Amino acid sequence: MDDSIKREFDNKINRLTKSKAYLDYCEEVYGYRMYLFNMMDKEQLDFIFKSIPISSDDTVLDLGCGSGSILKGLVKKSGCSGVGIDQLDSDAIEIESENPQYLCGDIDDIDDFDLHPTVTLSVDSIYFSRDPEGLMRSLCGVKNNRIYLFYSQYLFDDHALEKRILQGNFTKVADILKKLKVPYEMIDYSKNERILYEKSLCALETREDAFKSEGNFDLYEDKIKEQRMGKNLYDTGNASRHLYIIG
Repeated sequence: MDDSIKREFDNKINRLTKSKAYLDYCEEVYGYRMYLFNMMDKEQLDFIFKSIPISSDDTVLDLGCGSGSILKGLVKKSGCSGVGIDQLDSDAIEIESENPQYLCGDIDDIDDFDLHPTVTLSVDSIYFSRDPEGLMRSLCGVKNNRIYLFYSQYLFDDHALEKRILQGNFTKVADILKKLKVPYEMIDYSKNERILYEKSLCALETREDAFKSEGNFDLYEDKIKEQRMGKNLYDTGNASRHLYIIG
């Protein structure tokens, strides 16, 4: 990640994790009172916390863990070992102990960390990889590693011939898995994400004054713009979301 972009992103996340208005927004939109920065509605989060079989014997790797909210929740619930990788500065990270452990680094350097997860969680992190195929090859090469990969596919150029890429078995992730000859199961969460964009906009608009009073109106405007763009992609039939389960 370019240094200037990284600093800007770090600053944004640091400010949001100190914002009560944003925490209230997260609770309403995601259904959990924790700082979240992805397209996970309560059904998807419930799948992570309630449907993924995780025990105290497991080591969970959260690839692109953000502030670490989800990983902390999994460790607390199951007693598993947890490792999160991201490039955020430590001020934005909620992980403050040896378990879960936070590694500041590039997800593409996964092999250098010499990790042996039994469960790998990738929530909207594949976009940040310079080499998604190489990353998936590394993850799939770890013995007894079960992978849960949440991925949204967007089409920014409305060409009918490209629409197939929005189908679960033809997204960029699916193409990589087929190329690697890795079998997978799939859950379609497209409807969830479409509704989430709509809910997000409503939740933001009711908190405009709260963001302003905190001095975070610029963050509010950025978030509104981002959510409107996502909603427009669904309105025009140019977006989809799927969970890929591997192993």
